[in-house]
Amino acid sequence: MEPLHALYTHYLNVLDIAFQPIVDIHSGAIFGVEALLRETDTLGFETIHSFFDRLYEDNILYTFDLRLREKVVEKFCTIPDYQNLKLFYNLDNRLLEMADFSKGNTSRILGRYGLDHKIMVFELSERNEIVNIDNFTQLMRHYEHEGFCVAIDDFGVGQSGYKLLYHCTPNIIKIDRFFLSSIDKDAKKKLLVRHIVQLATLMGSRVIAEGVETGEELRVCKEVGCHLVQGYFVQRPTLVSIEILQKYTAVSGDFLIDKRSKSDQNIILKRIEPLKPIVIGESMESLLDLLKQDEKQFFVPVVDTQHHPMGIIHEHRLKSLIYSPYGQSLIQNRSSNFSTLETYIEHIPIVDLTLPLETIVELFSLSQNAPGVLVIESSKYIGYLSAREMIEVIHERNLIRARDENPLTRLPGNFMINEYIAHTFEMKYDAVLCYFDFDHFKPYNDYYGFRNGDRVILLFADLMRKVISQEYFKGHIGGDDFFGGIVLDETNTFDKVCGDIETLVRKFGDDVREFYDAKDRERECIVTEDRFGEKREFKLLSVSAVVAHVGTSTTIRSAEQLNQLFALEKKHAKKAFNHIAIINI
Repeated sequence: MEPLHALYTHYLNVLDIAFQPIVDIHSGAIFGVEALLRETDTLGFETIHSFFDRLYEDNILYTFDLRLREKVVEKFCTIPDYQNLKLFYNLDNRLLEMADFSKGNTSRILGRYGLDHKIMVFELSERNEIVNIDNFTQLMRHYEHEGFCVAIDDFGVGQSGYKLLYHCTPNIIKIDRFFLSSIDKDAKKKLLVRHIVQLATLMGSRVIAEGVETGEELRVCKEVGCHLVQGYFVQRPTLVSIEILQKYTAVSGDFLIDKRSKSDQNIILKRIEPLKPIVIGESMESLLDLLKQDEKQFFVPVVDTQHHPMGIIHEHRLKSLIYSPYGQSLIQNRSSNFSTLETYIEHIPIVDLTLPLETIVELFSLSQNAPGVLVIESSKYIGYLSAREMIEVIHERNLIRARDENPLTRLPGNFMINEYIAHTFEMKYDAVLCYFDFDHFKPYNDYYGFRNGDRVILLFADLMRKVISQEYFKGHIGGDDFFGGIVLDETNTFDKVCGDIETLVRKFGDDVREFYDAKDRERECIVTEDRFGEKREFKLLSVSAVVAHVGTSTTIRSAEQLNQLFALEKKHAKKAFNHIAIINI
């Protein structure tokens, strides 16, 4: 590389590099770091963008950028266990316009530090105006062809995002902070991000939720299927390399453990096939050997050197080579594209083991030709789940749930209710959990018989389904005890939920009158023996509800603690004029 002018050498010496971790959204394990430029203000520039504008105007942009890359790589190598991390590096879209732009320079830099191509992720932003989209895609393809990973930064804020996805497929998409800010309170943002994640996953791209600042934002990003996360909630950018950790407990702790999906995970682990992958960079001969080892295997998963999945190579893509008289020569010719694995990679959905089974099935169903999905854990490939095995997983899961359903009402029973409660507390949802208990049910059951008692129980279960929306979790604890729960948002506010529950309580009190004889309805009671054998009056059936507003800072951590509160508060609910007791926990 040519020596720099003294001014630019001074710039390079003053500049420093901060790193911000990018971690697996489910496990908190570090995936990579983004290099962020610091001290441009010390050099007299208002912004980093104005600094690069100056380099561009002086026609020194590419030459300087190469020196900067080396400076970044050198500091990157001081991070603990750097060999197993990705290095995210921001590129200026105008590099191709520089007369001295040439190939192979980054490879030589990495080679001097003994680093593999695949550790480097070049970020191209659509935040700046893209005057010539052909130049932009050409820059992406240039670095893709050189064996590097490519990411689109600030996705969604520019005018060319989806057009870029049409022309080329990036390895990674970083969703802009605008869409993630307060996503837990904005249903529209949540819908948009979910669709971006689905599209990216179908194309074989990973999605980073960038700029996450709160636990609530993180929870929703996980829920909609983002693969990775970056932001102040994880760690602010740091100039001190040793401050980069291997795991971040803010992401990996109990805060994000979803026990509701543990049983699904166990079923999937029993069903996935641990197909041996081929590592990118290995020879075509190695690929053919893998296919020969098992006659029933028609494709091979492809991973990078850090075991992150890249896609599959299907046997049918190789037929023209295998059966061609010149095929072996083309495969052995190292200068030919036919000899590199990248030429044959097909993208199929890549799903995390912790994703809800419904999400996994949805992603697979949206893909047109995929034979199944590749499964990852902590961003690493662990196996393949075929379409057939996916059906078996769903069948087994449904059998488990069916065993827990109450045989009378077909509502989820205690196992699933307790899982829902545990999930609510561990995810720190702002939610309402509600306990329902009939008033005077035993005297009614004794007087009118258990068959009519069952009819009353079915009436309440039916009203739950009709009166309160599908978003509620509805469960049958047993007998005349029921449970309901819902996460609060802009649509389902606390006041609205209380209104729904009041309507349900009132509606049951009105409709249950039809289950009495006319004389009992007229006198508003039944006369029967109490448990001491004495005749007394019992009011007509009603239902009482304990409504618990669970805040994000609640100290309650288990279903057992909640049940103790319900037991105490139901006495107050039965005495209340509207049969409802409201508590904040």
